[in-house]
Amino acid sequence: MHDLHIWTLTSGMEAATVHIVVDDVEVDWHSILDQARDILRKKYGVTHPTIQLEPDEHIEEPVGF
Repeated sequence: MHDLHIWTLTSGMEAATVHIVVDDVEVDWHSILDQARDILRKKYGVTHPTIQLEPDEHIEEPVGF
């Protein structure tokens, strides 16, 4: 996981964006999304997540920094 950002949109509505690195491309990606949403909701109260799954061989170059 990298680039996790959590913030409040409005009172009682938390948002998040996160990149999750997946090391097994044969795994059920839908299950990973469901698990990530559950963790964000139950542990952090996030009700509006944006989750990006990435294969571990993906190399993300910084842009604009």
